[in-house]
Amino acid sequence: MNKIFYLFTLFTICLNAQIVNLKILDLSDNFPLDDADVYFKNSTKNFISDMEGKAIVDLSNVSQTDELIVSKKDYQDAVIKVSDLKSDMVVKLEKVSEVELKEAFVTNLKTEDILKKVYDNYDKNFKVDEYYFLVNFQQNLLFNNIYQDFIDTNLQFKFKRGDLKIKSNGIVNNEIKSGWQPNANIKLSEYLKSYYLKDVYIQLFVNKLNDKSLLENNLTITKYADSFVYEIHLKTSSTDYYLIIDKKTFAVIEFSLISYNRDKEVSPNNFLREGKVFYKYRPHKGNWVLKETSAIWNVTYEKENEKTDLDMNFSIIVNDYNTQSFSEFNKSVNEKMDIRKSFK
Repeated sequence: MNKIFYLFTLFTICLNAQIVNLKILDLSDNFPLDDADVYFKNSTKNFISDMEGKAIVDLSNVSQTDELIVSKKDYQDAVIKVSDLKSDMVVKLEKVSEVELKEAFVTNLKTEDILKKVYDNYDKNFKVDEYYFLVNFQQNLLFNNIYQDFIDTNLQFKFKRGDLKIKSNGIVNNEIKSGWQPNANIKLSEYLKSYYLKDVYIQLFVNKLNDKSLLENNLTITKYADSFVYEIHLKTSSTDYYLIIDKKTFAVIEFSLISYNRDKEVSPNNFLREGKVFYKYRPHKGNWVLKETSAIWNVTYEKENEKTDLDMNFSIIVNDYNTQSFSEFNKSVNEKMDIRKSFK
């Protein structure tokens, strides 16, 4: 069941160019697999496949003795030695069999037991505070589906429980400003502070399970990153929560929520039409490290009897991380306000 299927075509481009073009497909039907995780066993670089299953892998500063891992939930991993990589490769992933999943799903644990173990083991599993993260940050604001305010920039994050320090190299990759922009009072810190799931969500889930206030509670099992994982779906009157938890260590490796209550008041005269938050982690030396996160808020707010629709989209993808800071990122950014104001 652990067979790795990969085909490659060698072109005239030499591997010394340090770039590998991957195309990731489903073994059974050759359909492209998007959002597949591509990373190295030892190096800290991260890559993600696009809608066409393509991923461009940078091999600079990667050891020839390292291994490239291609992972996607519900599939077997592909593991390829760096020394065997070619400039253009097709990687085919095989789905996990139902028989294998049934054999793995032997447990007396209930959802509340699993989440209690997540809470108790959280600090051991997550070493986020140890690293400096080099991320691509995108923030897109759309007013009344007409006026846009967009920024794309690379930043350095340094997390500390309950706090976050952001540094910049002062360069903006892309920026769009068009038309009238109301004072939406956007605070990036409100989104970023929830990365520490233990205090923000896990304890809440345990309490709700204990007092039986959830509308739904579903538990299944699948596979990700060569590990069997629990999939948990929790539902309240206004929000769906989804968690993927490592079966062995009880680490949260994916978390998402969808809030769909259109009448939920966010603040005076502000109403949430839809909200989504997503976190994903990757394995590294026995722990799980932040890989990507995104958030979408669609809000309608009123001021002086005038309604404005505001659609907000934040995206953070970790490109690399290190125990030492990235030297070129030395300009402070105030994360407690609209981050674009720090680049004026």
